[in-house]
Amino acid sequence: MNLGTVLLLHNRVANAAWLYMAIIGLWSLVNYARGRGLDGNILGAIVVGELMMLVQAALGITLLVSGFYPPRVIHFLYGSLSVLVFPALWAYTRGDTSRQASLLWGLAGLAMMGLAFRAIGTGS
Repeated sequence: MNLGTVLLLHNRVANAAWLYMAIIGLWSLVNYARGRGLDGNILGAIVVGELMMLVQAALGITLLVSGFYPPRVIHFLYGSLSVLVFPALWAYTRGDTSRQASLLWGLAGLAMMGLAFRAIGTGS
């Protein structure tokens, strides 16, 4: 795969990521508002979202090793945080699926959306 393709995929996954994270965030907040906890569907979506972030990081590392650098160094901070937020929240909640966990995951999803926006802004 040539580097132009890797760069294109990195850009496209970034655009998909903010939308996907917004969906996770809103979905979890709707569950919270309805008095529900997390269910298997949301947890599955969270796992897919984390896998998306790992693929995005792998693409970014491939670009970095190949000599492509983002215009601003803070892009690395946003990328690193986007990979760590969901695992950190999972460790914090210890797998809790209560209503309160829905609120935390909803806020985390929206925070991840914000990180994706900032990463896009600092990477292009």
